[in-house]
Amino acid sequence: MKHADGDSARNIAVVCWSFLSHRLHCGLACDSLTEMKCPCCSHKLRRVKAKSEVLDICPQCKGIWFGSGDLVDFARELAKSDQIQPETLRLFQPREVRTQDKDAERPRFCPHCDLVMRRYNYCYDSNVFLDRCARCHGIWTDKGELLRIARYLKQDAMTVAIGRDLARQTEKLERMNELGQLGNDLTSSANIGMLFMPRLILPLSDDEERERFPAITVTIITVCALAFLGEVYWVRGAEGFFRKFGFIAGHFFSIGIITSMFLHAGPLHLVCNMYFLWLFGDNVEDKLGRIWYPVFYLFCGIAASVLHSVFNWGSLTPAIGASGAISGVMGAYMIFFPFASVRVLFILRVVNVPAWLFLGGWFAFQLSFGLIHRTTEFSQIAWFAHIGGFAFGAIVAYLKKTSAKKLAYASQSGK
Repeated sequence: MKHADGDSARNIAVVCWSFLSHRLHCGLACDSLTEMKCPCCSHKLRRVKAKSEVLDICPQCKGIWFGSGDLVDFARELAKSDQIQPETLRLFQPREVRTQDKDAERPRFCPHCDLVMRRYNYCYDSNVFLDRCARCHGIWTDKGELLRIARYLKQDAMTVAIGRDLARQTEKLERMNELGQLGNDLTSSANIGMLFMPRLILPLSDDEERERFPAITVTIITVCALAFLGEVYWVRGAEGFFRKFGFIAGHFFSIGIITSMFLHAGPLHLVCNMYFLWLFGDNVEDKLGRIWYPVFYLFCGIAASVLHSVFNWGSLTPAIGASGAISGVMGAYMIFFPFASVRVLFILRVVNVPAWLFLGGWFAFQLSFGLIHRTTEFSQIAWFAHIGGFAFGAIVAYLKKTSAKKLAYASQSGK
C-alpha cells in the first residue's frame, strides 16, 4: 500500500491514536509486546487491552491487527467521533470503483496463523483493500486504512439532507400524479396530450441566450394556469365542461379547436406542458417576434387538432391540453437552433446533447408510439396531435429561415 506522507500522515496518526487513547486510557489492563509479528515490517506487535478492546498494534508502521469480527464494531465507533470528517461526495457523478488493489505488495502472512492472507475490498465502492486470514478471519489494516473506513462509514450531513429532500420531492410528485389521475377520471378518460418522453429522460436547460424577456410565453403560461384554477374552483360538471370546450374530432368546427389548447386535466399535466413551453418558447419568441409568435402558437395548436382528427375521425372523446401547440414550438426550435446544447437528465447523469438529436428523438418517439397505438382502439395520449403540431412548427420555421437567408443574400448582392 502507498501511505500518506507529510502533514497528511501526521494528521491520520493523530486522529487514530487520539481516538485509541480516548477509548483505552480509563481501563488499560496491559500494554506489552507479543510474539506476533507485523505482516509489513516484521516488528513485534504491541498488545493493548482495555475493558472491551484488544488491539495488536505495530509500533513501527502503525498497522493494526483485529481479531475476528472486531474491525466492523471498532470502525463504527470510530466513525462516531467528532474528529472524523465524512467523505466528500459529488452528486450525480460516478464514483470510482476499483476491483483490484493497484498497490498490492508481496504476500503478507497472518500474525496469528502464519498463513498467507488474502486481499479484499472492504466494501464495493470503498476502495480500501485489507488483508484477511482465511483460517482465523483476523484482519490487518495498514496505517490510515482504519481512518478511511471510518470516513466511508460516516454519513455526510449534507448528503443525508439532500436525500431527505429528494424523498420529499418524490412524495410531492407522487401526489401530483394522483391528482392527475383524478383529473383523468373527471374527464371520463379524456384523450390527454401530455409531453412525456421516457420517464428517465428530462431536459433541464439549453445554452441559447434569449434576446429579451419572453412576455408572450409568460402570458400563455399565465392564461393556462388561470384557466386550470378556474376548472378547479368554478367548474361544476367537468364532463359537460370538457365536452363543450375540449376538442372533439367528430365536431371539428367548434370553439374547442381554440379553447382546448388552454385547458388541462390535472396539475402534473399543466406543469409538464408549461415546463416544455418555458424551456423552448423564449428563443422561438425571439425569432418570430411578439406579434407573429402568438399567431404561430395558435396555428400550431390548430394543425395538431387537424392531424388528430384525421386519425380519429368521428371520435366523440374530448382532447385537451397545450401539448399540440407546444410541440409546434419545439419543432420550430429544432430548425432555428439545431446545434444548441440541451442539458438532459439521462437516468442519473446530466449530459449535453444537440437540440436536433434530443428533439428529433422526441419526434421519433411520438411517431413510433402513434403508429403502435393505431392498432388499439383507445389511447390516453394524442400522439398524432404532437406529430401534427411539431411538423407544422418545423415547416414554418424552415420557410422563415430560408426566406431570411434569401433576403440576406439579395441584400448582399445588391451592394
